[in-house]
Amino acid sequence: MTEEKGYKKKTLIAALVVAAWLCVTIVVLGIFKIHQVWPAMFTLLFFFEKGGDVKNLPNIFVGAVVGLLLAALVPIAVGVIAPTVGVPAGSLIVVFILVFLIIALSDVAHMFFNNYAFAYFTIALIFGKEQLTVQWLIVLLAGGVFFTGGVLVFAKLLGMSTEVDKK
Repeated sequence: MTEEKGYKKKTLIAALVVAAWLCVTIVVLGIFKIHQVWPAMFTLLFFFEKGGDVKNLPNIFVGAVVGLLLAALVPIAVGVIAPTVGVPAGSLIVVFILVFLIIALSDVAHMFFNNYAFAYFTIALIFGKEQLTVQWLIVLLAGGVFFTGGVLVFAKLLGMSTEVDKK
């Protein structure tokens, strides 16, 4: 079967819904003086990347929380061991241990230690000591539920499936 070329009505409607709801989410979070919205936005990205099945949402949200919390531990743990090994070596040791744990524990505690935990951990580390962990957790949970949930509600109201067609 050949795939249609050009724009598809379903894709255009989905793009409109996601773009509009993303803007609404940004405005709502802005009312609360929250401007770093990335934790909420990634929930929908990961949801669709995993096939659009709502059964994956707990893994996405729990893994994201774990990733943010582990990233918040990095500066604390580095501060503890830095007097002995120095900051650069301490940073590498702590990051090594935490990445090892995220990957190694994925077989036995997948809801907590998964690709989402790794992604949020990695992104949070970009900010170094300037992490806004508590704010990010609030944005992830409240904003992520508002954003992803809103898109799911609109999809349902429009009679659209969020699941990717498995051929």
